Amino acid sequence: MNIRQAQIEINKLKSAGKYEAMLKTAAILTKLLAERNVKPIIVGGLSVTIYTQNDYTTRDIDMVSEGYETIANILGQLDFKKDGRHFYNDNIEIAIEIPGSYLEGDYSKVKKIFIDDENYVYLISIEDIILDRLRAAVHWKSLEDREWGFKLLASNFDSLDKQYLFEHCQTQKEVNELDDWFTFIAEQS
Repeated sequence: MNIRQAQIEINKLKSAGKYEAMLKTAAILTKLLAERNVKPIIVGGLSVTIYTQNDYTTRDIDMVSEGYETIANILGQLDFKKDGRHFYNDNIEIAIEIPGSYLEGDYSKVKKIFIDDENYVYLISIEDIILDRLRAAVHWKSLEDREWGFKLLASNFDSLDKQYLFEHCQTQKEVNELDDWFTFIAEQS
């Protein structure tokens, strides 16, 4: 895919729903960056949206990746304008943020998710996004992150790497909160 083809595909997203537009924009960016050996990984709210099958609503696409300058250059060519931390495309009303170069999680657990026959995105693991929400709940006292972290845990409980979750808690408060979530799920079973 070249830049012109990508621009055409992105402009087609103007009438798409927000979730579809965000996912396809991320896939187009991922495809363009693959040709430049850059691998952006979806983190943050959009990863929660994907794992909850669009139950959670987010306002932007957060991706972590090395190659910030390459990403910024490509986004500029795709009519995204830099505004503070975000790159914003007025035509499709999509914002993208690259909050860091490194994944706060396990690269070997990153998932490649195909959104159709040709397009895909890389996604933070379910365990690592649960840990992200757990940390926000514990350290920032974020009720919304507590709610969504717990929902992610509960809805994926049988397939989670539970040992990984506990081993990657960074503080005793995180362990205690995670243990409370596990206890609540066990009591509801």
